[in-house]
Amino acid sequence: MRNCILFILLITFISKTYTQSNRLELAGIVRLDSLPIKDVHIINLNTNIGTISNDLGEFIIPVKLGDSLSFSHINLKNSVINITKKDLKSLKIDINLTQQIISLKEFTLEKPRSIFEQDKDIFVYKGPVINAATLNLPYANTVAKEDKAIFKFSSGGVVNLDNLINALNGNNRSAKLLKKIQLEDSRLSKIRKYFSDDFFITDLQIKEEQINPFLNYCIQQNIIYHFNKKENLKVIAILLKQSKSFPLKEASDIKVTLKKD
Repeated sequence: MRNCILFILLITFISKTYTQSNRLELAGIVRLDSLPIKDVHIINLNTNIGTISNDLGEFIIPVKLGDSLSFSHINLKNSVINITKKDLKSLKIDINLTQQIISLKEFTLEKPRSIFEQDKDIFVYKGPVINAATLNLPYANTVAKEDKAIFKFSSGGVVNLDNLINALNGNNRSAKLLKKIQLEDSRLSKIRKYFSDDFFITDLQIKEEQINPFLNYCIQQNIIYHFNKKENLKVIAILLKQSKSFPLKEASDIKVTLKKD
């Protein structure tokens, strides 16, 4: 019995060897758009014998008539060909593979949303109301009164209106005066912006912190009127003349002289 099994195995081995010996070595080149491709896996599906193409896209594999060769690459479409009489006659074959295109689903890039946009329930507070009244704090129901006695100019000056309009009687007259002061302050700011701080500092020798007081000093010379009329040369002439008699400038010059002495 043992000898019988050994005989069968020997016959099988001889049969496979004989079959393999009947195969011829087929040489080929794998290309993509006429360019050679390396690392393409070539497998004879009938014998499970495989090989890989080299840097020039070349390969050699044993085949016989009717064998199927599989060609695969990670970036290319798989291809299977059958060996024909023509292939065995020339023992050469050229394989042209195609690019593998993977279509992705359409998606839209959106601006990252904050947690408040994703969970709008965060804005809805369902707990108890907490404020000064519910906590029984003193003066919880007191309303702060607006102090209209102090007014701050956009140019930086602060005026106590109680002292300024003490001689005036009635809220109406006070409001009119306040409106006039605000209008003058706005127009003086426009004059400063138009001529620039460099003009006052360099040409008129007025320090930066004294520019606003200097413009207020020039109001009586109707600089606002001439500026609104676009009589800029007249405005410059007034500013040049007043800069020579500006009290704060003279006081500053005296301090500088004393320091030098």
